[in-house]
This record gives sequence, C-alpha cells and structure tokens, in this order.
Amino acid sequence: MNKMNYANAVLKHMKEHGTISSIEAMHMYGITCLRCIIYKLRKKGYDIQTEMRDTTTRYGYKTSYAVYSLKEEKNQNEE
Repeated sequence: MNKMNYANAVLKHMKEHGTISSIEAMHMYGITCLRCIIYKLRKKGYDIQTEMRDTTTRYGYKTSYAVYSLKEEKNQNEE
C-alpha cells in the first residue's frame, strides 16, 4: 500500500468507524506512523480532531495515546 492509499484507508476508517488510533492503524493497515498520515491529511484541508486518552500498560505504567476523528468532510470535488 503506498502513502496515498494509506491516507485513503485512514479517511475511510474514520468515516466508517468514527475514530482511529495508532494501534488500530498498525494492526489493520500496517501503518506504523499514523501521525504522519494525519499531518498530510490536515495539510490537504481535512479537519481532523485529536483526543488524548490515558491508559495503563500491561506492566502497570501510565501512558497516553492519540485518537483521531474527522470533524468535517472535505468537499468531495477537492479530492
């Protein structure tokens, strides 16, 4: 899958499921740097919201991760 296909996969996922996290992107699409794809989509004009969530790892450490969602769809003619 090339970078544009990654972007399309991320957009489609957010439209169908509402949100995407890096662990979902890695497991489902093989994307290891979701924030890079999100950055490029934002530069193309997509309004993507970032929500930080806290969790505890299986080893008991506190950590946080980003969950991304599409706030507004870009005009279909611009894609």
